[in-house]
Amino acid sequence: EKDKAAAAAAAKPALEHEYTIVVCHMNVIRYFVCRALQMPPEFWLRFRGDNCGITEIVVHPSGRCSLSHFADTGHLPIEMHTFH
Repeated sequence: EKDKAAAAAAAKPALEHEYTIVVCHMNVIRYFVCRALQMPPEFWLRFRGDNCGITEIVVHPSGRCSLSHFADTGHLPIEMHTFH
């Protein structure tokens, strides 16, 4: 049984993509963006984002990170855009 389970697991294709979703305050997001892009953490003060924005950091197989989206609110109707 153990060998069959191991063989079945090995036969599954490797994940091509993995997603981690973090829901948090903009200050935390700005800090994570700075760290991912190897910027000094105090640079977080230079970023501004609206509430409910989506930020996407892509981690490449080499370990290099790139910022794909920052505080994107395109999924919200304009009357729901807020900033605090």
